[in-house]
Amino acid sequence: MKDTTSDPKVVTASPRQLELLYHLQARSIGARGWFDEMVEKADPEFRFVAVRFHGLHVEQVQRLTALITAVGGDADPSDNLSAALKRASLSVRAVFGDIDGDMMSRIRESEAKVLAGFTEVIKAIEPSRYRDELVQMQAELQDLLRVVQGEERSLPENPKEE
Repeated sequence: MKDTTSDPKVVTASPRQLELLYHLQARSIGARGWFDEMVEKADPEFRFVAVRFHGLHVEQVQRLTALITAVGGDADPSDNLSAALKRASLSVRAVFGDIDGDMMSRIRESEAKVLAGFTEVIKAIEPSRYRDELVQMQAELQDLLRVVQGEERSLPENPKEE
């Protein structure tokens, strides 16, 4: 059985594979922008959550950019419209409410879309070191979600008005 992680074979992505990779990168860029804003606006007790997700998305956008370039694409890691919209919506929320533990459901929803993007790309790419990299990035995001979910009980909750 061949070890795909050390296979030096050059892989060039098809137009469909590149489209899926660009879409995943755009989702990751949007998440990076959202968490960038969240780090700035979050309540102190919640900031550590935003910092962890932000750091992961910064790293993964860089890795996706390198991967896209390696398989023949032309990647642009700069903010996109999605990132701008997510930043704006978070800024509005910060004006009218707190950025705290009640954001976890929105974070899970947002990250589920990124995870779905990984799944879609992974299914479309043949076994290779690039596919292995995507599987690893998906697992890192899943692990962070599990860790934060385990810590969620310690997050302060905003008392709901009745």
